Amino acid sequence: MRYLPLLVLAFALLGCSERTERIENKLNAYVQEDLKFIVAQTIHASGDRSGILDTPYYRVKDFRLFAGDTAAVYSAYAEVDFFIYQDISMHEKRKYRYDAHARQWDRYYKALKYGQDSLSGKEKQE
Repeated sequence: MRYLPLLVLAFALLGCSERTERIENKLNAYVQEDLKFIVAQTIHASGDRSGILDTPYYRVKDFRLFAGDTAAVYSAYAEVDFFIYQDISMHEKRKYRYDAHARQWDRYYKALKYGQDSLSGKEKQE
């Protein structure tokens, strides 16, 4: 019984935060799966792969970590653009938030946007 307060404190400290690197790695894995799904869904809907880029890619446009009261529920935010179309100046924008309690990313917004990749001449993420 006398070790109970120490045990509770240890669990509280371990459960409060997660390393930034681990949060980013989870985001990259989640976004890779989203990219595969978007491509597969588009191919399924059109019946062929002719309008899809040879190497579809995504770009993380915004990544933020939260602190204080905001981080109690969501500890990170990311905005990602997916580029899959070959001849259409359109991309899909998705927004994600990292649930601090569930320790996983949650997609809460997705929309098609007109326009090309503003960094198309630079290195692309795959």
